[in-house]
Amino acid sequence: MKKDIITLGLEIPEYTNLNKSFNSHLSLMDADIVVISPEIVKPDYNGWVRFTSGGGGCYDVSTSHNFAEKVSHLKQELLDMLKLGKSVFIFLSKKKKFQLAQSVSHPRKGENTYSTITSNNYEFLPFSISRLTSAAGNKVKFTGNPIFNEFHKNFSDNLSYETYTDKTNCSQVIYTGKDENKVLGAIYKIEKGHLITLPQLNYDSEDSKNFGKKFVQSLIDIDEKISTDSTKTPIPDWALKKDFITKKALLIEKSIKTNEKKLEDLKSKNEVLKDNLNSENEIRNLLFENGIALENSVTKALKILGYEAENYDDGVLELDQVIKSPEGHRFIGECEGRDNKDINITKFRQLLESLNADFARDDVQEKAYGILFGNPQRLIDPKSRKLDFTEKCKIGAKREQIALIKTQDLFYVIKYLIDNENEGFKVKCREAIFKGLGKIVKFPKIPK
Repeated sequence: MKKDIITLGLEIPEYTNLNKSFNSHLSLMDADIVVISPEIVKPDYNGWVRFTSGGGGCYDVSTSHNFAEKVSHLKQELLDMLKLGKSVFIFLSKKKKFQLAQSVSHPRKGENTYSTITSNNYEFLPFSISRLTSAAGNKVKFTGNPIFNEFHKNFSDNLSYETYTDKTNCSQVIYTGKDENKVLGAIYKIEKGHLITLPQLNYDSEDSKNFGKKFVQSLIDIDEKISTDSTKTPIPDWALKKDFITKKALLIEKSIKTNEKKLEDLKSKNEVLKDNLNSENEIRNLLFENGIALENSVTKALKILGYEAENYDDGVLELDQVIKSPEGHRFIGECEGRDNKDINITKFRQLLESLNADFARDDVQEKAYGILFGNPQRLIDPKSRKLDFTEKCKIGAKREQIALIKTQDLFYVIKYLIDNENEGFKVKCREAIFKGLGKIVKFPKIPK
């Protein structure tokens, strides 16, 4: 059965034409299925205003109002879909907060005072999901929900999480964390339709074509099953009593439980192995990831090189990495992955804003150096990549003394260091980064 699909913030390989922009005129009327990554729901960064003191900031009044209108429009469009019995899939990306200006006053000449409210990238939901909490990991536990058996079979190795919720209001739980009270995926019955939350879905660029086809077919299959399932009469509690079950059915149930116990034991052992494998393979994300997955792999790589590195988020200012070297240098890092393009000036400008906002903090006495970690053409085999950073990025880097690092170059360095303990080589790599301020960093030749 043909289904019309629209995606927002999620590019499906081989189906990029389905992806639409987040704008106030978007119509979902013709869609049977909508897929959303909340990462796309954000104000225009060009409207960011940095406060003159305190290290904070907000989006200006015009940008804030425009964002609120887009969110309100999308919320109504989704509610209209659900009233018609359609399906909305939400892949739970990291929850992000935004300071929006409602008004601005001018108490003194040259000074602006903003009245602000806090918003976030989940405000578009047509109902409130209880306790959305940002936390990243790879331990995703399947509940055995039959509607998602085929989806789990195809994509269990591609799942990770950035946000979890609790069990409030959900009709059925699909995925949990190791702690089963932390819900990573669930079905919510709203009006005549269904809103389905799922963990983040990652894919290998080498098999992107097959991945895209399987993914689209899975969405269609789930939509059909969930619609059919909702029309069936739930089995009453009294019908589950032994008086209404045959002896053969009881024996079958017993065999199923025995097999499930064996499977659960094997699954537990495999989960430990998968955790070890995922941790070992995390550096591969330097080659093909973007977003928080790329940030996490860069942070891990920096630690292997001997740096202290961590994310910073005080509710107002958020930084991909705050980095300190053993030699006493302090850096602010920003990460960007581009599917088939080079790294442009947008992320570079964001890094400049982050450097200034960081320096404005009361506990920072010296301005940090900047590093822009770029993963251009991330969906292409590294050997075939031609692009890196735009000319504007390179000119800006030279002027502002910001280091540009291709994460594919970083990958080969880290792979060597994981396989070979070499403190001297780590020192040389850190020297290369510091000496590379103002240009694309050239790491030392990997020892044989």
